[in-house]
Amino acid sequence: MIDIHCHIFHDLDDGPRNRDVSLNMVRQQHAAGVTTIIGTPHSPNSSASRKYSPALIRERAYELQELAQADGLDIAILPGTEINYHNQISKQLKTETIIPLAGSRTVLIEMPVFAVDMRFLPTAIELMEEGYHVVLAHPERYIYNQRDIDDLRRIHETGVLFQITANAVSEQNSTTLFEHALVDLVASDAHGDTYRPTQMGTGYTKVSERYGTETAERLFVHTPGRLISR
Repeated sequence: MIDIHCHIFHDLDDGPRNRDVSLNMVRQQHAAGVTTIIGTPHSPNSSASRKYSPALIRERAYELQELAQADGLDIAILPGTEINYHNQISKQLKTETIIPLAGSRTVLIEMPVFAVDMRFLPTAIELMEEGYHVVLAHPERYIYNQRDIDDLRRIHETGVLFQITANAVSEQNSTTLFEHALVDLVASDAHGDTYRPTQMGTGYTKVSERYGTETAERLFVHTPGRLISR
């Protein structure tokens, strides 16, 4: 499995506070069957961000990769960002003040969690016209009524991909997204080894049991793998 959304780098945001927790998260991911983790600290405009710089994120990825290898864990750890939506994302990517996922042309963007913000749509379209693949983080958090579903469908129809959270695959909002064919991939959005730990293995099992192994492979392996190779 490939986890494209994980707050695994220490002392950058609301994820782990130290290297020991980060390494334990890697151990948990490895035990769950994850082969690649993209660390996605919150972007600077997020209230959850504590420190942010591309150089520091790459340094954290390198350090954690070294620790994982020393621990005998065969797993890749790569740098990325969970970008809090604003209308200057294109400019920040061009100036490399924020970074995409694993050096690819894929960006992970979150909205405010209390509603579908349709201002996101022109920004997403702009990024896709510039050759980026846009992934919307945890859309299951934005659903409060039918209008939200209709707005999410409009966004999805433009080509934005939707990533739901592994520990939420059985929740009602996620079920609604599955029913409307609005799920493209699953990621952990893990923040610690005890607080919001990875549920990738459990999520894969639940999706496989309910929607079939082929669907689980597409959501947890093939689609994320395709995205970070571009």
